[in-house]
Amino acid sequence: MVKSIVSIVALLLLSFSLPAQTGNVLFKVSGIQTELGGFISAGIFTKNNFPKVGKQFKGKDIVVTKSEMEVLLEEVPSGTYGAVVFQDENDNKKLETNFVGFPKEPIGFANDARIKLGPPDFEDAAITVTEGATVIVNIQLR
Repeated sequence: MVKSIVSIVALLLLSFSLPAQTGNVLFKVSGIQTELGGFISAGIFTKNNFPKVGKQFKGKDIVVTKSEMEVLLEEVPSGTYGAVVFQDENDNKKLETNFVGFPKEPIGFANDARIKLGPPDFEDAAITVTEGATVIVNIQLR
């Protein structure tokens, strides 16, 4: 009987998961073209999905109101992510590109990583989120 009670208590304790270790990501976005309107779309991506729009690990869209804005992602699990922001002028949730695949809408990456013959490498636009901290990511849209 005691053995059964101990087993039940142990199972109950194991069934409660520990809270995830999370932090926040604060994007400070500049170079927003207010005359284009639309939304600022900020997202973080795992290495496997970087930088596939629509495949972000966590993201947020906010209406363009001024040339410099902030976007806060809360409760982001600790880890390393690629960080991207673009101005979605027509609110279609897609990054418009030309026939070669280069962005037609303003875009920026963490660490001022640049587009060359394609998107920057994940490592060049990577940020690290740690428990209890807010990572500030300055993004210049180009």
